[in-house]
Amino acid sequence: MMMFLLLGLVSCGQTTGVVYSDDEPFTIEMKNDSLKILQLTDLHLTYGVDAYDRATFQCIETLVQSDDFDLVVITGDMSLSPLGPKLFSKLIEVMESLQVPWTFVFGNHETDYNDYQDYLSRIKNTEYLYFKAGPQLDEGGVGNFRIVFTKDDVPFYTAYFLDSHAEREVYTEEEGIYDYIHASQVSWYQGHVSTDTTGSVMFMHIPLRQFIDPIDYTGLFLEDKVYPQGIDTGMFDAITTYGRTTGVFVGHDHLNNFSFVLDHVLLAYGQITGYNAYGDLDRGGRVIEVSQSGAMDTYILLEKDVIE
Repeated sequence: MMMFLLLGLVSCGQTTGVVYSDDEPFTIEMKNDSLKILQLTDLHLTYGVDAYDRATFQCIETLVQSDDFDLVVITGDMSLSPLGPKLFSKLIEVMESLQVPWTFVFGNHETDYNDYQDYLSRIKNTEYLYFKAGPQLDEGGVGNFRIVFTKDDVPFYTAYFLDSHAEREVYTEEEGIYDYIHASQVSWYQGHVSTDTTGSVMFMHIPLRQFIDPIDYTGLFLEDKVYPQGIDTGMFDAITTYGRTTGVFVGHDHLNNFSFVLDHVLLAYGQITGYNAYGDLDRGGRVIEVSQSGAMDTYILLEKDVIE
């Protein structure tokens, strides 16, 4: 059963050759009364056979097997290497062997040396991967899609996945180098959340600009600053307007794992997972749980704690 969907050929910058898909959500039937998601982030696979990458794969296996997760989400920067597509094939092999539903969003480093299609062409005959390129949106990138979790075939919760893109060639010092969620993606989200009957969470790689000045946060803020998306195009305003999405989960800044609540929305970093990535934080992931009543809870899960 292949959960990767692509339809219709287009060409658009680094999306040359990408085949976009329909806009229908995936559905995953929950295993228990509560929903449990594991977020991994910034694997930064580099060589595939070196000690650090082997440690990353072992970390993934340890964390995924530590509990009965409904979904594992990798929030970008799966690789930083000219060998990226080959390493992605190895990642697919590892993830499929764990026999747990999983998905990913692209980060800013996958396309340092390769195009999106170089990665997408590596996805073949997967059973547990829930990913689709999503509809073709104006400057929307690749991988804007939804997963609806069901309980006894009734919708229980929704997860949104968005491409936050990569670096820009032209930018101001105030904005910083990074791209951003584009207006077409905000409109795409609004079109769906406005008719949602469930609560939801959202995953992307680069933090929204609302992460810049956290207040009353928990966790670690060890970067010299937040390195956010360059422009605020209204995604957070859309989230608060509709009041359905209760949490936004990102990666990108390896020395941060903090979370805080802004306007009733939890903004949270994942925990760095990859051993070839910079920074000396303990490697791990973030668990997101949604109870039967719809209440959301989240916490950091370290590899060392699972092993102990």
